[in-house]
Amino acid sequence: MKKILIVAMVTSIAAVFANNAAMNQSNNANGCSSCSACSKVAKKYIGKASAIKIALAHAGLERSAVRDLKCEFDREDGVMIYEVEFESGAYDYEYDIDAITGKILKSKKERD
Repeated sequence: MKKILIVAMVTSIAAVFANNAAMNQSNNANGCSSCSACSKVAKKYIGKASAIKIALAHAGLERSAVRDLKCEFDREDGVMIYEVEFESGAYDYEYDIDAITGKILKSKKERD
């Protein structure tokens, strides 16, 4: 009798684990973002080098034409961004670039 009970328990536990694994795979394949397994998946960021290229292209400048270039990874209003700052000629440039999409969220050009 004990052997039958133990076999039944092991079979039930294995079925629960198999069901949970199948549910997680299903959610991940569907791009679910509401379950805890999916929300922990790391987002892919464009990287500092790409953020700098985007800002320089928008400003119409080459890397060799700028000085005091800074790029920081930050969060603003719940959005991960790259803050890019540099100087060229008599101007200061500032950019906030979405870290996932590469979209320019803010740009500013001021005279020194």
